[in-house]
Amino acid sequence: MLSHDSYSWEGARPAIEELRRRRIPLVFCTSKTRAEVKPLRKAIGNNDPFIVENGGVVIVPTEKSPLPAPPKGRARTLLLGQPYNQVVAALRKIARKNGIRVRGFRQMTNKEVAERTGLPLKEAALARQRETGEPFLFEDATHREIRSFTRIAHELGYTIQRGGRFWHFSAGCDKGLALSAVVSYYRMAWRTEIRTIALGNSANDLPMLQLVQWPILMPLPDGSYDAEVTKALPRIERSPEPAPEGWGHAVLHAVTSLEQTRKHPPVSTSRIDFDEHPGLGA
Repeated sequence: MLSHDSYSWEGARPAIEELRRRRIPLVFCTSKTRAEVKPLRKAIGNNDPFIVENGGVVIVPTEKSPLPAPPKGRARTLLLGQPYNQVVAALRKIARKNGIRVRGFRQMTNKEVAERTGLPLKEAALARQRETGEPFLFEDATHREIRSFTRIAHELGYTIQRGGRFWHFSAGCDKGLALSAVVSYYRMAWRTEIRTIALGNSANDLPMLQLVQWPILMPLPDGSYDAEVTKALPRIERSPEPAPEGWGHAVLHAVTSLEQTRKHPPVSTSRIDFDEHPGLGA
């Protein structure tokens, strides 16, 4: 949803307002941390559940949860990955075993993260407030060494995902697993079919894109599309415009198309009462 260079969401405002008008949940599913997402959600006025650190953490705000509120009204948190210290230790151990060097956020300063991401220094500090999962870079590793590293990590139960700027190391969690938990939550809360739309631009979005009914692939900064995603989902819808405007246009198109399907459902599909249950998974 954010522009690659400025991290602006302004061009997506019309779509965000339309989702709010239609009472469609907007669930952030991002590699960013909870600390990074909180001010973004506040600026946008978003109060829906959200997913951070590539599916490692699911947060449900107290007002959205049908369960008794936690102490002091805190949001409910589902940690799907291992605690951060354990993940960092495992990453370093596997790197040593492969005889290669990696550099993660734990080793970087706020200034280095800011330089590598283009974030302001204050926001770079928020990006390092991690709960699970470590963004990292390979230092002088060959393709063969990276494949070996990935294979050993998978055998030990860890997940390696390639994002837009960094590789991501986590303990057996991904965006698809986290999103499935959120969809199950809405399915139980609304007691109806949930229709889902998801937008992503990198290989770490693939588990999420494979889960939903309407996946949309956003272009990379150079205008191309991620080869790993297009190979796995060759018929995926592709936004011709970058974020944030492209994100907004793609969302509005998908919502309108699903609305048309609701009004004119196929003969073989049973109709769902969306007047009683106005939400639509996002």
